Amino acid sequence: MSLALFVAGFVLASLLGLGRGSVRRYLVGAALGILVASLAFPLAGAVGYLSREALGPTLAALLPTYPLLVLVPLAAALALALAHFGGRLAGIGGLLGGGLGLFVLLGFLNGPAHLVKLRPVPGLMEGVAALALTLPFLALAWGQRKRAWLWLPLGVALGLGAFSWLNSPMGHTYFPRMAGYYKLILPAEPGAEEALVRTFNEGLLELNRVRQEIGLPPLSPIQNLSDLGEGRLPQEIAQAGYRLLQPASLGYGAVALLLFLGVLAGTGLGLYVRPGLEEPSDLRQGGVLASVVLSIFPAFDATEFDLGKLVKGWPFLVNFLDRAWPPNLAQPQHDIYPLQSVASEMLLTVEIALVGTLLAALFALPTSFLAARNLTFQNPVLRLLFYLMRGFYNVDRGVDTLILALILVAAVGLGPFAGVLAMAIHSIADLGKLYSEAIENVDKGPIEALESVGASGSNVLRWAILPQVLPLFVSYTLYRFEINFRVSIVLGLVGAGGIGFFIKGAMDAGHYDQMVIGIIAIVLVVNLIDFASSWLRSRLV
Repeated sequence: MSLALFVAGFVLASLLGLGRGSVRRYLVGAALGILVASLAFPLAGAVGYLSREALGPTLAALLPTYPLLVLVPLAAALALALAHFGGRLAGIGGLLGGGLGLFVLLGFLNGPAHLVKLRPVPGLMEGVAALALTLPFLALAWGQRKRAWLWLPLGVALGLGAFSWLNSPMGHTYFPRMAGYYKLILPAEPGAEEALVRTFNEGLLELNRVRQEIGLPPLSPIQNLSDLGEGRLPQEIAQAGYRLLQPASLGYGAVALLLFLGVLAGTGLGLYVRPGLEEPSDLRQGGVLASVVLSIFPAFDATEFDLGKLVKGWPFLVNFLDRAWPPNLAQPQHDIYPLQSVASEMLLTVEIALVGTLLAALFALPTSFLAARNLTFQNPVLRLLFYLMRGFYNVDRGVDTLILALILVAAVGLGPFAGVLAMAIHSIADLGKLYSEAIENVDKGPIEALESVGASGSNVLRWAILPQVLPLFVSYTLYRFEINFRVSIVLGLVGAGGIGFFIKGAMDAGHYDQMVIGIIAIVLVVNLIDFASSWLRSRLV
């Protein structure tokens, strides 16, 4: 699999070069990706006794045990340095970097599992967090060099203060996992693995007796720690700070490194064959590409993306479809009429969205004028109101409708009223922001013409601003109604009434043939509202 990942990256780089555009940017992005992944992404797995004791050491953390791994980032750094010169020299750097990195990495990943010792690095993660807080101020100091005297000391002071607090007992109380989070992987003492294997085999009789009492199968004697059938270390070994390093268990860092190395070698070959495939902005664009791609790998890992789970769950989907079709429209003999219930709940869902959108629009319309920069920055009082209103919009938009619905259901009880309130409160900020931006973009000509003849502010608003923004206001309100209809379906799942409440009840009862009627109705009504709203907006704007 490791070699297949490298080949996939190589093929991807070859396909990118077919467009005859610059490939040096991809070489730069791959080299930067290797450098960052070596420092921050887990390369392999290391297990202890409990699942929470497992960790994924990075390539940098493994250097005390595998010093040759340093050649991987060094090869990437060489390729990055030669990329600055461009042409065939950059191509040679990519080929050498990709080939050397692959050779060293495969040597590690194909190695056997063995015992290692952990050594936490105190203060490292605290320093990284403090640096992350400092970077925005450093960026401000670089972008606004006239005010660097303000931003630079402020950022440094904030970073030092954050580091001191995070590294204190109070900081570790609130962020306990940060203390010693980054651990170096050291080789176990000579003879430690043999002694632990011997100790494990000697206590195997008593261990199997306990396992038999609790209904677990017995364990067999082992020759080395790799023979542990459960893939875990004995408890006493793990508590002593040891872990079983398993190079073959690829972390997402290994996947990223192999793909990057493949791209590095592929782009290197492309540049060597056609040295003109480069542009002056390659270094900057390569950095942007690396940033985007590097954010994807942790995201896939954090979301536990695994198509294998979908394959395993396929029988459930087949069973669901079998039980959901054909739809059960009515059972008169049992006095059950799902189609009628769906029609009633769908109408209620539309009404929830309609009332919630209307209330939001009524409140957002007057407040949007206070949130428009071009109408408020000529007066200190109005300027203060501008900041307050924009701050309210930002806070309101930060609280999701579903969270508001959960709170309001607890306050006013189950039913559509909680859904209406939640939808209206959240929609105020969205509509207000759209309205205010429309006001800020109005044509200044009519405003200046009325002001030149001494018209009052209300007349300017009535005759110069409103005629320009009202069609946009109506369009934005219709668009928000579409969104709120979809949101109201989800709100029903938490007890706010409507078709979502019907679907949840049918699912909980296992009546999939009734639930599918609600799904079909949602699809039909969503398309109907979308076409109607699009037609109205085309007539208004």
